Amino acid sequence: MSKLTLTDIGPDLDRTVRLHDGTDVRLGDQDVLVAIEAAPINNADVLFAAGWFGVQPQLPNELGAEGVGRVLRAGSRVDQSLVGRRVLVLPTFRHGTWADETVVPARHVVPVTDRADALQLAMLPVNPATARALLNDYVALEPGDWVGLNLANSAVGQYVVALAKKAGVRTLAVVRSEEAAERVRKLGADVVLVDGEGLGERAVKALDGAQLRLLLEGTGDSAQVAELAPAVEPGGSVVVFAAATGRSPAVPLPDLIYRGISLRAFFILNWLRDTPREELERVYAELAELVAQGALRAEVEATYELASYREALAHAQRTGRSGKILFAPGRNAA
Repeated sequence: MSKLTLTDIGPDLDRTVRLHDGTDVRLGDQDVLVAIEAAPINNADVLFAAGWFGVQPQLPNELGAEGVGRVLRAGSRVDQSLVGRRVLVLPTFRHGTWADETVVPARHVVPVTDRADALQLAMLPVNPATARALLNDYVALEPGDWVGLNLANSAVGQYVVALAKKAGVRTLAVVRSEEAAERVRKLGADVVLVDGEGLGERAVKALDGAQLRLLLEGTGDSAQVAELAPAVEPGGSVVVFAAATGRSPAVPLPDLIYRGISLRAFFILNWLRDTPREELERVYAELAELVAQGALRAEVEATYELASYREALAHAQRTGRSGKILFAPGRNAA
């Protein structure tokens, strides 16, 4: 069993991450042993390793929050029909997926279809689930409604645009460059604006009398939120799903008090904790089916073997990437 382990906390992953090889597999009676097909490198993984995340490492800590694989063995108190099935490994930040095999409590895996690409399935547990929850758990959206989102070229943003389009919900997407804007237009966003002077006025003009039912915020840029808040309908919601700047966003006081705009937040681990098991299985089955149909996907820029972890981690932290970086043990890396 080969796996990547965090041995120290800090931003220099070349120093704190090590590849561990061993054959000792201790399978508890409620665990499953999963052969990993693919596992993405997310920004959350990097933040976790640096000690800047909502969960703190417990050294030595296995790395890799999510992934997909097949169950090789199941503990005595686990449904044995799981053996041989493809499953998603849900994020806990305790049971790593940057491995060729990993032991996970059975409650942290969900069976999924065999008919979809493993690379796309590996990315389902975090970002697509986040996008789905953002669109479904805060406002009752109807076809024709408008949703605004910044950081629209991020993985979550791409999934929001795809899921909204499928539901008939229109999207006003904000990005920071024309290059990113072109990518988001190709994804099917209805309106794409580049951040800059007059953003709020341009958003109101593009909506042409309509208002945003929901604004999804991922930048931590309060100035940008202030520009877009007037386009949100009275009583609408601003939901924070990330903070690219590392700062806390704020809604202007007049919008909070006089227009009743609410500021809320989403964290995937809280959602996983609070969502009933049957609902989790239903949501992930729906998302996996969309992947199988080709209706839901994210760009993949490269895959790596575990032995090339230093190159993979450096690539994942490179600015200007056009797609995700994944570990794909045993697969021909590209």
